[in-house]
Amino acid sequence: MTDENLQKLRLMRAQLGFLQKSDGSCNLEQGNTVIWCNVNGPGDCVSSKRLNNKLYVEVVYRCGKSNCNTIKANRLLKSVIEQTVQSIRFPRAMLAVTIQELQIDGSNLAAALNASCLALLDSGISMNGIFCGVNICDLNGKLMLDPNLQFCQKASSQFTFAVKCSNFLWKTNSIRVVACDTDGVFNYATFEAAQELAIESANEIFMFYRETMQRKLNLSC
Repeated sequence: MTDENLQKLRLMRAQLGFLQKSDGSCNLEQGNTVIWCNVNGPGDCVSSKRLNNKLYVEVVYRCGKSNCNTIKANRLLKSVIEQTVQSIRFPRAMLAVTIQELQIDGSNLAAALNASCLALLDSGISMNGIFCGVNICDLNGKLMLDPNLQFCQKASSQFTFAVKCSNFLWKTNSIRVVACDTDGVFNYATFEAAQELAIESANEIFMFYRETMQRKLNLSC
């Protein structure tokens, strides 16, 4: 495999609003990885979870056949969503986000981040930006972008970056990493190189979001 192919995203497809009883939903295919996400709310919140000054965000990540750490995945997803949704606009309310792995072929958590952002966009909830997930692995000293399961299993280390853009014009200085999950043994230089590649790749994913929303809204601009 050439260096150029190592740093290419797999083909992405998304269907929005496919769950009629959800406020927002997304069926995302990223390579052969398939993730469903549905969003409900802001809505009523039980008193035990209610926050008087902001929105309560509940995230449920359901694994398919992968041996994922659901607690770690939930924490990362919840943290990123809470940073992006304008929580103070919805005090004493609740936002429920459910993510389901349907088909697993690597980069699962990154795909879950992408599906959840698209589902939030589909719901129309107020947000201060958009975010995406980028998975990168170290394969024999070379960084591979968006690896499938076969390459993930061979990698000496993996990085899943949550990249946020706070400016919808996608200016470079408004794109930054807001969360990260790592696995394996690596040095700091490898981490920095992976982070730089993730930020560069995020622009392509954000463009995919734009095209997906344009199709949903039948916009040609």
